[in-house]
Amino acid sequence: MKNYTLFLLLACVACTAAAQPADHQASFDAIEKCVRAGDAEALSAWFLNTVECSLLGEENNYSKAQATMVLKDFFEKYPPAKFAFKHSSHKRTVKYAIGLLQTKNNDELRVTILIKEQNEGLAVQQLRIERD
Repeated sequence: MKNYTLFLLLACVACTAAAQPADHQASFDAIEKCVRAGDAEALSAWFLNTVECSLLGEENNYSKAQATMVLKDFFEKYPPAKFAFKHSSHKRTVKYAIGLLQTKNNDELRVTILIKEQNEGLAVQQLRIERD
């Protein structure tokens, strides 16, 4: 009976550990689609109530509504042509992804997204867009 209980416990832990990266990856995939489309509204659905944004050197903490407006302006000035995450980390303490945004203006920008895990799920804590 002890072996059976231990087996069940280990199986549950293994399933939980295996499921977490998929959840994070699904979140990053959804965020990637928002950036690729230049959809500030859809992207802001992933934001915490306050999000730290650094857009080409202009850094500030914004409310979700303010960040949405700032991103709308940004995507109007720098409309996305291509975007894909190139690297992501699903470590317990830090979850982030780094991607390359190519704009229709022929700019190449590095996008870094830092995600925080909350009771409701995952949310964007920080968004950085920098010249590559």
